[in-house]
Amino acid sequence: MRRLGWAIIVLFMVFGLSMPAFASNHTEVKEWSEINELTSEIWELGKIERYQEAADVLKFTSENIVHIQDVLSLSPDQQRIVQYTFSDAVSSLQNPEWSKEKKLNKLTEIRLLVDALQTDYEPLWKKTGLMMLEPFITMEKGISDEDSVAFHQAANLLLERYETVRPALLVDLSADEVEKLDEHVSYVDVNRNLILTETEHQEQLKTAAADFEALFFAKKDNSEPSLFWLIFSIGGIISSTLFYVGWRKYKGDKEEEMRVPGKR
Repeated sequence: MRRLGWAIIVLFMVFGLSMPAFASNHTEVKEWSEINELTSEIWELGKIERYQEAADVLKFTSENIVHIQDVLSLSPDQQRIVQYTFSDAVSSLQNPEWSKEKKLNKLTEIRLLVDALQTDYEPLWKKTGLMMLEPFITMEKGISDEDSVAFHQAANLLLERYETVRPALLVDLSADEVEKLDEHVSYVDVNRNLILTETEHQEQLKTAAADFEALFFAKKDNSEPSLFWLIFSIGGIISSTLFYVGWRKYKGDKEEEMRVPGKR
């Protein structure tokens, strides 16, 4: 339920509460605004589990993106990212074995990607910062409490959430920056048991967390709270914020212990 909540929270952030039927009334797409409306309709269809219709709108959108290159000005790499992400989402919607949670995650990927392609300032993926840091916070706590179950659950959550934002990151970040994040996530996944027990690997986890923190909180957004934040405040932002503040305090206490030997 918690993981399903992540997808719903992000999608409420980017789609809003009511969406118009669109694809059925259009045969050609000419502007980014129309792409946004289409991705909104896809979310609405996915939310009510009309997956085949959502897949049809996804296909329609993908095909039309190719036809408006003069407006979108997509690079060859961006075109490949779009084609792969859309195709992957269509496959997930048509797979009866996939859960609603996984399918909504794929729709989240689509919306964050489309926004990243057209937004130069404060892209939507940056607004998922607290949710991206939460797994790191929980893993640190799992290590401290010697709770391997909580640690592994948090590691799995990190993999899922990173997969969701990664297409958007591929658009907005350099190849080197994405590769660095990939390496961090892969390191956590491959070395789980070592991270739980060995200080050297725990330091690598802290480095990964610091890099993610720097990426998502490099610039504060001073705009008014969005609908996303109002909804998220009900669904868990208080908990996530307390986790984050607690994590920063934990790091500060550790640094103080290093400065003052023997302090507990």
